[in-house]
Amino acid sequence: MSSIAANTWTRNILDRLDINPKVKCRAQKAGYVSAIRILGASQGELQHKLELSEFHIKNLTAAVASYALPKQETAWEMATQSEAKTHLTTGCPCLDVFLSGGVAVGGVTEVSGQSGSGKTQFGLQLALYAQLPRSLGGIAKGVAYICTESQFPVVRLQQMIGHMKLKYPQGPKSYTDNIFVHHVPDMDCLVDCVRYQLPALVSRRNVGLVVVDSVAAAFRVEEDSGEMNRSIPLQAMGYRLHHLAASYGLVVVTLNQVTAAMGTVSLYGIRGDVTPALGLSWANLITTRLMMTRTASYRPATHGKMQSRHHGPHISGKNVVEFNSAGSFRKLLAAEYNVRLLEVVFCPWLGRKSCAFIVCEEGVKGVDMEEIYRSSSVISNG
Repeated sequence: MSSIAANTWTRNILDRLDINPKVKCRAQKAGYVSAIRILGASQGELQHKLELSEFHIKNLTAAVASYALPKQETAWEMATQSEAKTHLTTGCPCLDVFLSGGVAVGGVTEVSGQSGSGKTQFGLQLALYAQLPRSLGGIAKGVAYICTESQFPVVRLQQMIGHMKLKYPQGPKSYTDNIFVHHVPDMDCLVDCVRYQLPALVSRRNVGLVVVDSVAAAFRVEEDSGEMNRSIPLQAMGYRLHHLAASYGLVVVTLNQVTAAMGTVSLYGIRGDVTPALGLSWANLITTRLMMTRTASYRPATHGKMQSRHHGPHISGKNVVEFNSAGSFRKLLAAEYNVRLLEVVFCPWLGRKSCAFIVCEEGVKGVDMEEIYRSSSVISNG
């Protein structure tokens, strides 16, 4: 055994492990600090000496084994790595072209916006298309959907599934069997979920997409504890999401709320009166930031001309298809759809640009941006 390998087994490795701090403290106090000492002991001995449960001991030994004996990449894996899928389709050809292929595999993609802008609709659509075979733009994998602020929109999901089955009869028999929903009430539970429960789910259930809806809700509850106390777990969660995305080739999408902005230009040049929540500490942890906003334009359900709600002929608000922030669906007469904008705020491979879309019964669909400009011009001149 080389001196480097021997050092890996005999030195103190506790600070290098991503495990519960309580477990680290107990192991340090009992003198179980090296890989050879921990892995050389029986589970019963560790439970007795460290006074921990079987669950914590298994997490400890698994973390030590992964550190001391990292997985080796085979020649086959190296040869096929270049063939791996790089994007997950959004479910809309227009949005896929706009995003140069869809939502990227690896890294963390944030979608921010006001309540009712379409964030949850987008997350649900990704959760369905991720299960499609690669030939249809999917990744043929399961979905981990983490909810932090409201009940999971089951009714709306079932409606979208109905359209998916008609459009893709070759898709999975049951979409819901491959969506694993987990509710977390606060910041600590969210961080623990990402650090401990999510890795186990990804490895055991072939998960390829992770959606956090929303990342801000759990951390806003902790605002009274101070910015510094909040930034530490926020960074830990961000680093862990990046690690999982890189290690397993995941698509990670975090939905974020917005807050009022002081002045006309906010963080990263976003103009207007709102800015994504959690500030610079979170912005530095994401790879891509997309922002959704509602406009004053409406598209008739018959795909006719768009018109402004403020300048066009009066149409009762009861004739509009509406989706609330929780994703529940309310259909009255389905006369028109509100036009929204999807903006690339920053992305390593995309420039700053915008794309128009609507939220209809089927889900999120891109619409012609030039048509909006033409409609706006006609309205302003008329």
